[in-house]
Amino acid sequence: MLALFGPTAVGKSALAHALAIDLGGEVVVADPYQRYRGLEIASDAPGDAAMAEVGYHLVRDLDLHDEATAGAFAGEAHKVIDGLIVAGRVPVVAGGTGLYMRAALCDLDMRPAPPREVREWAEALAADPPAARAHLAREDPAAADAVDAANPRRLARALERAATGAPVAVGDIWQAPLRRPALVVGVDRPRDVLWPRIESRVRRELADGLVAELRAALADGGLARAPAQIIGIREIRAIAAGQMDEVGLPDAIATRTRRLARMQGTWMRRMRPDAVIDLGAGPATDAVPRIAALWRRAREGVG
Repeated sequence: MLALFGPTAVGKSALAHALAIDLGGEVVVADPYQRYRGLEIASDAPGDAAMAEVGYHLVRDLDLHDEATAGAFAGEAHKVIDGLIVAGRVPVVAGGTGLYMRAALCDLDMRPAPPREVREWAEALAADPPAARAHLAREDPAAADAVDAANPRRLARALERAATGAPVAVGDIWQAPLRRPALVVGVDRPRDVLWPRIESRVRRELADGLVAELRAALADGGLARAPAQIIGIREIRAIAAGQMDEVGLPDAIATRTRRLARMQGTWMRRMRPDAVIDLGAGPATDAVPRIAALWRRAREGVG
């Protein structure tokens, strides 16, 4: 396998597409949001033209009412990857979500989702971070020490694990061995290059109809928990509630996207990739020859 990981807006999609063509492969998308039809703009999912040129898997395959979990994704990703290898195709696994990338590459101990009432309780409590962390400290002190208390979603997941008696050791997903030989490549850019790229992408998405897409997703009714976490939904809800002016939407989305990019950098370091390539300020596809050469050398070493 070839696995590409890096922050949002770095150019992973274009790079994965070009490498799939170069290596005779297909792209396995390790991103929960690109699975949802109706969030193509918000998730920056590959378009029809890209999908007609290269085989893509686990993208635009769910409705907004469907709940996506990393455990379910893992089983589907393993089946796709194994099938591609049997067919003599190279799986190019690409994404910016650490858990989903590791789920695709490894056999993780994926616990089932908690009961709905536990999830709703945890998410409600996580809206008050000090109270949530105090509760967590009583139930699972080690988790309370490790959790990012500024991240309500991580707080909620830690509360769920504590409530169901299944705390997960910190670092588990990063230490699991690969289930198949893979070259794992991290791609990055300097922040003075990446930050303007993020702002440019936000402007492009807004021009392409991001606001209308997100409003349609919210108006559809029954939006599942997973797609409701995508950047932009919270801001559209705030605008609808009169808590934010639409003029501030581009800055709000760019700020959250930069925060995500910083987190993805942390995930990439924990992943300990075989190589990290600085894409500089040029097109991401300029790195195709170098990464393809690394992959071919790695394949020869395995053979």
